Amino acid sequence: MRIQEKTIKILHTADIHLGMYPDKGRPWSEERHDALWNVLRHMVQAAEDEADLLLIAGDLFHRQPLLRELKEVNALFQTLSHARVVLIAGNHDCVTPRSRYLDFPWAPSVSFLMGGTEDSVFFEDLNTQVHGFSYRQTEIREPLYDRIKAPCDGRIHILLAHGGDEKHIPVNPGRPASNSFHYAAFGHIHKPELREDLRLAWCGSPEPLDCSDTGVRGYVRAEVSLNQTCLRFVPACTARYIPLTVSVQPDTTREGLAHSLARTMQAKGLSHLYQITLLGERELDMDFGAAPPLPGRVASWNDQTHISLDYERLRALHDRDLLGYFLAQADTLPPGELRDKVIAYGVRACLTEGGRP
Repeated sequence: MRIQEKTIKILHTADIHLGMYPDKGRPWSEERHDALWNVLRHMVQAAEDEADLLLIAGDLFHRQPLLRELKEVNALFQTLSHARVVLIAGNHDCVTPRSRYLDFPWAPSVSFLMGGTEDSVFFEDLNTQVHGFSYRQTEIREPLYDRIKAPCDGRIHILLAHGGDEKHIPVNPGRPASNSFHYAAFGHIHKPELREDLRLAWCGSPEPLDCSDTGVRGYVRAEVSLNQTCLRFVPACTARYIPLTVSVQPDTTREGLAHSLARTMQAKGLSHLYQITLLGERELDMDFGAAPPLPGRVASWNDQTHISLDYERLRALHDRDLLGYFLAQADTLPPGELRDKVIAYGVRACLTEGGRP
């Protein structure tokens, strides 16, 4: 009997980290905590509207889930009328001997591949088998996914996986395809990477979790058949960490800098989180060490400006007086901000009316 060709629609996510408070202690941390739950709600609705499978490739939770959190997540999954959910635990929410995962009664639409060795679930109506296993410890240094092979039996075979660095199941990206998987849905690496040629993707975290998670975040929509795998990245995040590098001139004032930054933030969006770096030269008495009042959220502020003084010209003009002697001695100091300040304040003292030689 010939099996009819079928294309299944998959929504692939991971690393939601429910329970986390990104930028903890900052005024927007509570809002970012809520955004993680909201993005899960969004993806469950998207799965209901357009997918056969919702795959969650580990780290659904930021740490061991509480019973009430599992109940909340399960209530969301129970709203699905036709899409099925398959999930595994990652290194952050690994299945420990006391984990709430062990005896939690999931909804009928949910398949949790809880074992620490290869497990799978087969959906006959989709002619699709999903393979995977959950972390039972926070680190796994062996390339376990290289050893899992899909049988050539006319089924669509999906690998649901979590890893990709030295401490968390090192991955050779070419192996899942060579091991006959039609799609390998990975979690753990927070930056999205789609490799349609290898039938593999790291979906990335759907919301940014810290300052290193720059760029757009979201999830993957995959259409998979026995002969073809098509992948598309779907943006989903409500906020992004946006690096801003600002060039400062000696005549730049704090008021002028604040006005320029405010315009940029308003143009890009006030919901985002800005990582601001100042470069260039400033006047000696101008202080950019702390951020001025701004309408947007400043996640980090890094003043790398230098005090503006033409030292070479000063050396030429004062090679035989007290200032020239001071500059010669100051040259023996190690390079850095402290040296710049010592020289700048020393020059200012020598050139004032009272300090002029």
